[in-house]
Amino acid sequence: MKLFLARHGETEWNREGKMQGRLGVGLDETGVKQVEALRDKMREKGLEFDACFASPLKRAAETAAILVGGKNEILYDERLVERGFGEFEGKSFEEYLDGTKGNDTLDLRLNYDERGVEPVREVFERAGEFLADLREKYSGDEKILVVAHGSLLRALHFCIVGYDDDTNLHEIHFENAEMREYQI
Repeated sequence: MKLFLARHGETEWNREGKMQGRLGVGLDETGVKQVEALRDKMREKGLEFDACFASPLKRAAETAAILVGGKNEILYDERLVERGFGEFEGKSFEEYLDGTKGNDTLDLRLNYDERGVEPVREVFERAGEFLADLREKYSGDEKILVVAHGSLLRALHFCIVGYDDDTNLHEIHFENAEMREYQI
């Protein structure tokens, strides 16, 4: 199947450098325009989907709704929510870095989980379970759209291409309203 992974459009908190995590922040005006531009590119290419899955968090749900424009039912899946950033949600990225004492919270060996931060291995487990369910449910040439968040999309990427404890998880980053295609 072809899997299309898309990150939600910009939010005010993206622009302000705040950690959103699992908070229900919606798209800002720029984010809506970004997603509409992505939708228009998809239409120009004649890209249609057999299914659309999305995080139920507001920014991803709004993005999915714009992208499919009523052509697909949006199947919300809790496993697609953003990584939980615990007490750092709503705080600046600098506060997050200070609060984690410079620890690389994307290090699989460290698997940082202090102050309510969801361990990165748990994010990868959620992503892997989601992909396993997709592979079980779809077996042909389907085109599946998944709309989610930066950390979760990173985990999906590595669950598709492979990783180990030495993998540099920083080597992949999804911009707001960016979509990438995978053959799985």
